[in-house]
Amino acid sequence: MNKKVIAIGLALSIGGISAVNAQAKKITSSSQAEKMASEYVKGATVLFVEEDEDDGVWTYEVDMKKGSKKYELVYQASNGKLIEYKWEKTGHKKGNKKVSEKAIRSQAGKKVKNAKIIEVDYDMEDAEYEVELIGKSKKYELGYSEDGTLISYQWEKF
Repeated sequence: MNKKVIAIGLALSIGGISAVNAQAKKITSSSQAEKMASEYVKGATVLFVEEDEDDGVWTYEVDMKKGSKKYELVYQASNGKLIEYKWEKTGHKKGNKKVSEKAIRSQAGKKVKNAKIIEVDYDMEDAEYEVELIGKSKKYELGYSEDGTLISYQWEKF
Protein backbone atom coordinates (compact mmCIF):
# COMPACT_ATOMS: atom_id res chain seq x y z
CA MET A 1 0.00 0.00 0.00
CA ASN A 2 2.81 2.45 0.85
CA LYS A 3 4.39 1.76 -2.55
CA LYS A 4 1.11 2.79 -4.26
CA VAL A 5 0.92 6.03 -2.26
CA ILE A 6 4.55 6.85 -3.05
CA ALA A 7 4.04 6.03 -6.73
CA ILE A 8 0.92 8.23 -6.92
CA GLY A 9 2.66 11.08 -5.07
CA LEU A 10 5.67 10.83 -7.37
CA ALA A 11 3.45 10.82 -10.47
CA LEU A 12 1.52 13.85 -9.21
CA SER A 13 4.67 15.78 -8.36
CA ILE A 14 6.23 15.03 -11.75
CA GLY A 15 2.96 15.98 -13.46
CA GLY A 16 2.81 19.17 -11.39
CA ILE A 17 6.35 20.09 -12.38
CA SER A 18 5.52 19.45 -16.03
CA ALA A 19 2.43 21.65 -15.79
CA VAL A 20 4.45 24.47 -14.22
CA ASN A 21 7.15 24.17 -16.90
CA ALA A 22 4.51 24.15 -19.64
CA GLN A 23 3.08 27.43 -18.32
CA ALA A 24 6.47 29.14 -17.97
CA LYS A 25 7.44 29.91 -21.58
CA LYS A 26 10.57 31.96 -21.15
CA ILE A 27 11.29 34.01 -24.26
CA THR A 28 14.91 33.77 -25.32
CA SER A 29 14.87 35.28 -28.81
CA SER A 30 13.18 37.90 -30.97
CA SER A 31 11.94 35.19 -33.32
CA GLN A 32 10.19 33.43 -30.42
CA ALA A 33 8.45 36.71 -29.41
CA GLU A 34 7.51 37.29 -33.07
CA LYS A 35 5.94 33.83 -33.29
CA MET A 36 3.91 34.35 -30.09
CA ALA A 37 2.64 37.73 -31.31
CA SER A 38 1.75 36.29 -34.72
CA GLU A 39 -0.36 33.63 -33.00
CA TYR A 40 -2.09 36.33 -30.92
CA VAL A 41 -2.86 38.64 -33.88
CA LYS A 42 -3.40 36.19 -36.72
CA GLY A 43 -2.70 37.46 -40.22
CA ALA A 44 -0.74 40.54 -39.09
CA THR A 45 2.62 41.51 -40.56
CA VAL A 46 5.43 41.96 -38.07
CA LEU A 47 7.11 45.35 -38.53
CA PHE A 48 9.82 44.93 -35.89
CA VAL A 49 10.73 43.26 -32.61
CA GLU A 50 12.67 45.06 -29.91
CA GLU A 51 14.23 43.61 -26.77
CA ASP A 52 14.32 46.06 -23.87
CA GLU A 53 15.25 46.18 -20.19
CA ASP A 54 13.59 48.47 -17.65
CA ASP A 55 14.42 48.27 -13.93
CA GLY A 56 15.85 44.78 -14.38
CA VAL A 57 12.79 43.43 -16.25
CA TRP A 58 13.51 42.23 -19.79
CA THR A 59 10.72 42.54 -22.34
CA TYR A 60 10.10 41.98 -26.02
CA GLU A 61 8.00 44.55 -27.88
CA VAL A 62 6.47 43.38 -31.15
CA ASP A 63 5.00 45.95 -33.54
CA MET A 64 2.62 44.66 -36.22
CA LYS A 65 0.17 45.86 -38.85
CA LYS A 66 -3.02 44.30 -40.16
CA GLY A 67 -5.40 46.20 -42.39
CA SER A 68 -5.97 49.66 -40.95
CA LYS A 69 -4.69 48.73 -37.47
CA LYS A 70 -1.24 48.97 -35.93
CA TYR A 71 -0.56 46.67 -32.99
CA GLU A 72 1.97 46.71 -30.18
CA LEU A 73 2.39 43.68 -27.91
CA VAL A 74 4.83 43.58 -24.99
CA TYR A 75 5.91 40.25 -23.49
CA GLN A 76 7.85 39.71 -20.27
CA ALA A 77 10.93 37.68 -21.27
CA SER A 78 11.22 35.73 -18.00
CA ASN A 79 7.80 34.07 -18.25
CA GLY A 80 6.45 34.81 -21.73
CA LYS A 81 3.37 36.59 -20.40
CA LEU A 82 1.71 39.32 -22.43
CA ILE A 83 1.88 42.38 -20.17
CA GLU A 84 0.75 45.10 -22.57
CA TYR A 85 -1.47 45.09 -25.65
CA LYS A 86 -2.41 48.00 -27.86
CA TRP A 87 -3.96 48.66 -31.25
CA GLU A 88 -4.72 51.86 -33.10
CA LYS A 89 -6.63 52.54 -36.31
CA THR A 90 -4.80 54.49 -38.97
CA GLY A 91 -6.50 56.73 -41.48
CA HIS A 92 -9.89 56.90 -39.72
CA LYS A 93 -12.26 59.28 -41.47
CA LYS A 94 -14.29 61.50 -39.18
CA GLY A 95 -18.05 61.30 -39.25
CA ASN A 96 -20.41 64.28 -39.39
CA LYS A 97 -21.95 64.02 -35.95
CA LYS A 98 -20.41 64.27 -32.50
CA VAL A 99 -21.65 61.85 -29.86
CA SER A 100 -22.00 62.81 -26.21
CA GLU A 101 -19.65 61.93 -23.36
CA LYS A 102 -22.50 59.87 -21.91
CA ALA A 103 -22.63 57.76 -25.09
CA ILE A 104 -18.84 57.28 -24.97
CA ARG A 105 -19.04 56.17 -21.32
CA SER A 106 -21.70 53.64 -22.25
CA GLN A 107 -19.65 52.24 -25.15
CA ALA A 108 -16.48 52.00 -23.04
CA GLY A 109 -18.37 50.18 -20.27
CA LYS A 110 -19.66 47.64 -22.78
CA LYS A 111 -16.22 47.18 -24.38
CA VAL A 112 -14.43 46.57 -21.06
CA LYS A 113 -16.76 44.73 -18.74
CA ASN A 114 -16.00 44.57 -15.00
CA ALA A 115 -13.87 47.71 -15.10
CA LYS A 116 -14.48 51.10 -13.54
CA ILE A 117 -14.30 54.24 -15.65
CA ILE A 118 -11.79 56.55 -13.99
CA GLU A 119 -11.71 59.43 -16.44
CA VAL A 120 -13.17 60.61 -19.74
CA ASP A 121 -11.43 63.49 -21.49
CA TYR A 122 -12.12 65.17 -24.79
CA ASP A 123 -8.93 66.10 -26.65
CA MET A 124 -9.87 69.12 -28.78
CA GLU A 125 -6.61 69.06 -30.74
CA ASP A 126 -7.09 65.45 -31.91
CA ALA A 127 -10.92 65.66 -31.82
CA GLU A 128 -11.23 62.44 -29.83
CA TYR A 129 -12.37 61.12 -26.49
CA GLU A 130 -9.85 59.41 -24.21
CA VAL A 131 -11.25 56.98 -21.65
CA GLU A 132 -9.31 55.44 -18.75
CA LEU A 133 -10.63 52.38 -16.93
CA ILE A 134 -9.31 50.17 -14.13
CA GLY A 135 -10.08 46.46 -13.93
CA LYS A 136 -9.03 43.76 -11.51
CA SER A 137 -5.44 43.53 -12.76
CA LYS A 138 -5.31 45.83 -15.80
CA LYS A 139 -5.44 49.49 -16.70
CA TYR A 140 -7.26 50.26 -19.97
CA GLU A 141 -7.10 53.27 -22.27
CA LEU A 142 -9.61 53.60 -25.09
CA GLY A 143 -9.76 56.26 -27.77
CA TYR A 144 -12.98 57.20 -29.57
CA SER A 145 -13.43 59.56 -32.49
CA GLU A 146 -16.05 62.30 -32.24
CA ASP A 147 -18.55 60.09 -34.05
CA GLY A 148 -18.13 57.32 -31.44
CA THR A 149 -15.87 54.97 -33.43
CA LEU A 150 -13.34 53.07 -31.32
CA ILE A 151 -9.98 54.07 -32.82
CA SER A 152 -7.53 52.87 -30.17
CA TYR A 153 -7.50 50.23 -27.46
CA GLN A 154 -4.82 49.47 -24.90
CA TRP A 155 -4.42 47.47 -21.72
CA GLU A 156 -1.51 47.06 -19.39
CA LYS A 157 -1.09 44.74 -16.42
CA PHE A 158 -0.23 46.30 -13.09
